[in-house]
Amino acid sequence: MQFICDKQWSGYVESVICIKRRTSVFNTKEKIYKDRGEVAIYIANYKVGATQSNELIRKHWHIENKDHHVRDVTLREDESRIRVNPGNMSAMRSFALNILRKNNIENIKGELYENSLDFYNLYSYKQFI
Repeated sequence: MQFICDKQWSGYVESVICIKRRTSVFNTKEKIYKDRGEVAIYIANYKVGATQSNELIRKHWHIENKDHHVRDVTLREDESRIRVNPGNMSAMRSFALNILRKNNIENIKGELYENSLDFYNLYSYKQFI
């Protein structure tokens, strides 16, 4: 952590938060759970208490799991081969997610599958305002 003490960081770094996580990951080849540990370091430019840092980190992961994971896994955004104006397709994905969320759809993948089987299912959604 020497870099945080350097003069170039003085006035910028007010809090350093160290989170140690322990999780169990299922190994499909060996059919057992294996323990995994990781350490995450968060740096803030203002003073943060333990309760507030916990809340901020949980909010960050809520966004990560609710939006980015859906985009990466369900909509396969990372696998996209679109190289010309990719922002247009990203906007369309956001539009689709917003419509599904406005209609209180929790299982995005399942709903996309249902819509692929019956296109007229789209008419049952509330208007997007």
